[in-house]
Amino acid sequence: MDPSFLTLKTGANSSQWAELAGTMRGAVLASGEKAAVKPLEEGSAHSGLVIIRFAFADDLDAFWNSEAAKALASADPNLIALACAGLPYEGWPGNFVPTIATVDVPESDSPRTFMVIEGTGTDQDRMDAYRDQILPMMRDRGSYYVAFELGGSVRVLAGTWDEGIFAISRWPSKALAEDFWYSDHYQGHCIPLRTGVGRFDVQIIEGIAG
Repeated sequence: MDPSFLTLKTGANSSQWAELAGTMRGAVLASGEKAAVKPLEEGSAHSGLVIIRFAFADDLDAFWNSEAAKALASADPNLIALACAGLPYEGWPGNFVPTIATVDVPESDSPRTFMVIEGTGTDQDRMDAYRDQILPMMRDRGSYYVAFELGGSVRVLAGTWDEGIFAISRWPSKALAEDFWYSDHYQGHCIPLRTGVGRFDVQIIEGIAG
C-alpha cells in the first residue's frame, strides 16, 4: 500500500506536532518553525512546516482525529493541514516521474531537504513544457517526488486551501535543492515557461529523517 502524507503549515507548535506524531506511528520527515523554512518562489506564503509520513491512510486519520491533535489544531488559528497519498514505492509506470524507485540518490552527509510546491497552472501546454524541463534537472541532482497530487485529490483537514497542484520533492541536501532553483537554466529558461500562466508557493526545509 502507498504511504500517506500529512503536511502542516503552522504558525507555531511545529515541535509539538512532531513529538505527537512520533508517538502515533508517524515518521516525521521535517519539522520547523517559520525561521527554519526558506521560501523560494517570490510571493510565497511563508510558514512553519511539518511533514509526516504514515504507512497507512488509517494511521493518518487516527492521528488527526486524536484528542491531542485536535487540541494542537485548535491552538493555531492559522493552521493549514493537507493530507494526500504518497507516490508508490515501486515508482510510476513508464519511469517518467522521478521517484525513490527510479532515481540514483548520491551519498550525502547533509540533512535531506524537502521542497513543498503548491499552486495552480492555467495553461496546460506551457506547464507540460515546464515539467519536461525540470524532471531531468531533478534526476541529475538525485531528487525525486514523494508526493504529487492534483488539487482535487488533496484533503484539506484544517484551514483554507484551493490549489490545483500539491507536491513534495526530496533532495539529497539543501545545497542541491538551491543549485536547482538558482541555476541559470531554471531561472532563465524554466521559470519563463510558467510565468503568467499560474501562481505557486514554494518552500524548502531541511529534513530530520527519510
